[in-house]
Amino acid sequence: MRILLFLIVLVPFSCSNETEKKTIVGSSQNEKKESTVAKAHITNELAGSAYRKRADSYFIVTGSDTSSFKPVFSEAIETGLVSLNLNLPYSKATVSYEKRLFQLKQILERVKQDYQLDSLTSVSYGRLILSGDLAIEMTKEYEERFGQTEQVSTKQYKQISQFLLTSILSKDLNRLLKPYHRSVKRIGIEKVFFTTKNELLSYSYVEQDTSLLPPRIIDFMTWIELGNE
Repeated sequence: MRILLFLIVLVPFSCSNETEKKTIVGSSQNEKKESTVAKAHITNELAGSAYRKRADSYFIVTGSDTSSFKPVFSEAIETGLVSLNLNLPYSKATVSYEKRLFQLKQILERVKQDYQLDSLTSVSYGRLILSGDLAIEMTKEYEERFGQTEQVSTKQYKQISQFLLTSILSKDLNRLLKPYHRSVKRIGIEKVFFTTKNELLSYSYVEQDTSLLPPRIIDFMTWIELGNE
């Protein structure tokens, strides 16, 4: 299943998009714009469809603007378990980490009409640096806990996974999923290493002052296992 999580790739959407729930958000000019949660059915457009009952991508549309953040929810055929892939793009992001959290909160309110969220058992992030400000905060927390190490050995992965359970990554997810009685139980990681702040900035939208960023940023592939709150 882990392999399937990382294989999720979106293709361009067409007339299969559905506009779902309407909300109201304020603009910087204190004007009100109509915001909707839209959905695209992509079950047959993803790798591994033989194991999947269904899959949908959700995204926010505000006025004429469509958010580039398009998380994917899918349900397995045999078990009925639900998975979430954040589907963060390997391109320059236009949505910050905080805005993604806000949009995901809106999206979850719509998704619960389609999926049994008490069956949500996994969240796939992909590479940490695609999360922008989260990767920066994770770097600071890591160095406070382990110091400024040059490299990370695979022997340390278990210790790092335990550390992540008390990190901002877990805290933000637990707060987001609390209404659905889900919480982080385990965080899996692969290929832990340090990359440059320039690579971070090339892939993500950062709200912090970029002149104050650490010279190196921790990065890894990560997936989260969820359980009852």
